[in-house]
Amino acid sequence: MLWENKFDSDFLMNTIKRLVLNFPGFETTGAVHQIDRLTAGGHKTAELWGFELDRGKIEEKPNSHKWITQFNAKGEEWETETRYVHFSWADIIAKYEETPYPQNLIFNFPKYFAFFLDGTVRKYAKASRRYWGFTIYPILLMLLYAAVSWFAVWSLLSDFDLHWLFKALPALGLFLVFCKWPGDRFYINLSINDWAFARDMCNGKNEDVSKRYIQFAETLIDEIRKRKPDEIVIVGHSFGSVWAVASLAIALEKNPRLLKNKRVTFLALGSSLLKIGLCKRAKFFHAAVHQVLGVENLVWHEIQTKTDFISFYKSDPFEPMKIVETPCEVITHRVNFKKALSTERHKKMLKSMYLAHRQYILYCDQRVHHDFQLRVFGPFFADAMARDPELAFKSELITPRETT
Repeated sequence: MLWENKFDSDFLMNTIKRLVLNFPGFETTGAVHQIDRLTAGGHKTAELWGFELDRGKIEEKPNSHKWITQFNAKGEEWETETRYVHFSWADIIAKYEETPYPQNLIFNFPKYFAFFLDGTVRKYAKASRRYWGFTIYPILLMLLYAAVSWFAVWSLLSDFDLHWLFKALPALGLFLVFCKWPGDRFYINLSINDWAFARDMCNGKNEDVSKRYIQFAETLIDEIRKRKPDEIVIVGHSFGSVWAVASLAIALEKNPRLLKNKRVTFLALGSSLLKIGLCKRAKFFHAAVHQVLGVENLVWHEIQTKTDFISFYKSDPFEPMKIVETPCEVITHRVNFKKALSTERHKKMLKSMYLAHRQYILYCDQRVHHDFQLRVFGPFFADAMARDPELAFKSELITPRETT
């Protein structure tokens, strides 16, 4: 079978056709900007690993919420053609972000708190202590702001014989000020919006999400059926892993033979899969996970890092959902971004948990096996790199770095 091929040089002398189906995470950055960011990172990766990279025009399909780009990479003895399909849901995120403050905080906080009430947060604690810390972070910060606000107002008005209500209202106002500033700096509102979206996804309350699942599924079917790639790489970064699983499950339900005899890798980067999967109300998603994992020729490659608090570090991708055995192959790697970045970039990354969470899809300063752009543009199949992290370092297809 194709996925058992040992990637001999004769095979790689020919052009490899790769189809990359990319599902981004929770960010309002536009699709074109994200592709430009990938391209810039790709050029840095090409320089680092010793190959050339060119990109064609970005083909916009806004009504179907997909953007398509053709990349061509060339080494001394290999060439790849990467058809890159970017699935956008930034417009859905924008609706959560555009609600004026403090209405967004008032309306979205109950959705966030619902994860505490139904026991989901307790499941997070069992699956990953670090993710549990990320989960309770907004509420701890808000409790701190509430305590400071109450103490400040009570101290200033203690000499006045006022009804407690006339002290509580200024305290509430000061609390809302703190939640906006410095709250925005510490991602309170961004986090609450993220959790509100997650709750709507669990409850199936957002019709735009349900419709987008179907649109994405139709695109998946169309792209996979029309192309004859040597490899299909489905990328799910952060929340993108949830979108990818849900959309792929619908596509497989419509066309059960869609991935049959095809070489497929699901690349889960800083996955938020368990964020939805551990909520008991997300029954549709539980079924979707089983549907995707039932594809025997699919390789699920999970990449985690200790510095990322927004993913389930050290957690099995599926065991917390009580999925112990899977028909498909599951491979998990825990990586260290410190080995991938310059000292300056690493220090900058550590100052922002969201920048750390995004680093999976950004370029690297050093050669590492978990280089995302190398998987998108390079000469190695994604499943082969998952099974053998040292593949790129051992291969003669990559030009050795010059030492000074």
